[in-house]
Amino acid sequence: MLLIMFSQAVGSRWRLSVPWIIALGLLATPAQAASLVLESLEFSEVSGDFTITGGQTTQDALRIFQDVTGPNIDLFMSIEGLRRERLLGFRLESVVTNRTDTPWVFFDHELQEQLGVPSPEEDGLSFAQGFAFARPTSDQFSTVDEVTDIRDFVNFTGGVINPNQTVTFRYLILDNSPNDLFFLRQRPNFAPGGVGVVAPPPPPQVPAAPAPPSTPPSPTAPPIVEAPVTPPPPPPEVISEQPLPAVKVPEPGVSIGLLSLMGMAWLRRRDH
Repeated sequence: MLLIMFSQAVGSRWRLSVPWIIALGLLATPAQAASLVLESLEFSEVSGDFTITGGQTTQDALRIFQDVTGPNIDLFMSIEGLRRERLLGFRLESVVTNRTDTPWVFFDHELQEQLGVPSPEEDGLSFAQGFAFARPTSDQFSTVDEVTDIRDFVNFTGGVINPNQTVTFRYLILDNSPNDLFFLRQRPNFAPGGVGVVAPPPPPQVPAAPAPPSTPPSPTAPPIVEAPVTPPPPPPEVISEQPLPAVKVPEPGVSIGLLSLMGMAWLRRRDH
């Protein structure tokens, strides 16, 4: 973790030494508390609907996890312990999860020596504006504004944090004032330049899926009319020739026999 320390005290104020003494801490186990202590610095919830859910000490920063629930999104956190530990400043990594039902399109960070009073440039509390290597960054917002308002503030835009999404902010905090306590104000959807809290644009309208075309009724098939079946012609009747009944020829009777004998006798006589 980056800790910036003093080399000496002058009266009741501390004066920055050059070069800085940078102490690197080891990775710490995340803590879970509304008031959190990391590397002897105490972070506490002051006002607004948010919760400090945990923290870590990384190689170059103090990481603070927070959930913002709303509806009051004017969030104040107190930070205490720099003077006690003879420290000038540290790098903060603020990890914020949107637990509201509204997308965030701006996010403002402001330092205050007195709660509710903007910090002027000459009070010794700052975001280290004079050091190019320590400019604020964010993993979700692409634009950082540090010049619009004359106060110790950083405003992020150029991104959208939808409900249940998380955004991370990294910046260096320096405090050369005699006070051991100062405040960090965080405000989602706060635009710089006197604009104040803005309503995010409505989400793009999702075009309604076109209604499926009504299915035309299936054409009704005409009733099948069977053609009349003409019975096949009957086969020709074959008339078999019946044999004629035999004509009975009467057998020669006695009378014919007598006539035959008489004829034969007559023929004999004629011959004689």
